[in-house]
Amino acid sequence: MDSVDYGIGAYTALEAARMVGMSQSTLRRWLLGYEHDSKPEPALWHPQYEPDEDGVLLGFRDLVEARIVYALRKQRIGLPTIRKCIERAREIVGDERPFSTKAFRTDGKTIFLEITRDLDEPEFIDLRKSQGVFKRVVEPSLQDLDFGPGGAERWWLLHGKKTVVADPTRSFGQPILAECGISTARMVEAVAAEGSVEQAARVYEIKPRLIRDAIAYEASIGNRKAA
Repeated sequence: MDSVDYGIGAYTALEAARMVGMSQSTLRRWLLGYEHDSKPEPALWHPQYEPDEDGVLLGFRDLVEARIVYALRKQRIGLPTIRKCIERAREIVGDERPFSTKAFRTDGKTIFLEITRDLDEPEFIDLRKSQGVFKRVVEPSLQDLDFGPGGAERWWLLHGKKTVVADPTRSFGQPILAECGISTARMVEAVAAEGSVEQAARVYEIKPRLIRDAIAYEASIGNRKAA
């Protein structure tokens, strides 16, 4: 990719897959299309950056869309059903990436009931009968996200904490410590180089607890799938 745009964020398929907790190959199929039973299937949505010979680059809102789609897939809901959900949500919300909009965050339960009306996939019907499909499956993926008029703007990467963030207006959306802007990956390297969290904290003049949060986040994505 020759360039990235300020405020959109920039993630390779590998980086995005690690953050979401899914496989890189699956994410690429969603964004570039794939073949099923010798039939070509188009991309689930168009990424914020146009794919080229170097591959696919995701924006921050692509990351949020992938997070929600992956939550549905983990419930064994098939891609044809998810595709219908996206298409219907796109019509209601009026956005190519409907799940990462403020409208979906604000009125997601109502929108989700509408877009899933009369879908007949067995796994989905079972979830719907429990009357908790949105609360159990979709709502958790909207937690720790900040929304603005244009859609999702920020993802707090350690649940319940405001220390590690992905913000497309800072460091192109890469995981950083919110207080100082240093990347979590750099903090891990600093601890290794300095020999301890306390020494790294002195060198960088930041609180040790923030460094520990950076380490905790990097450890969490290190344990995720990145095939």
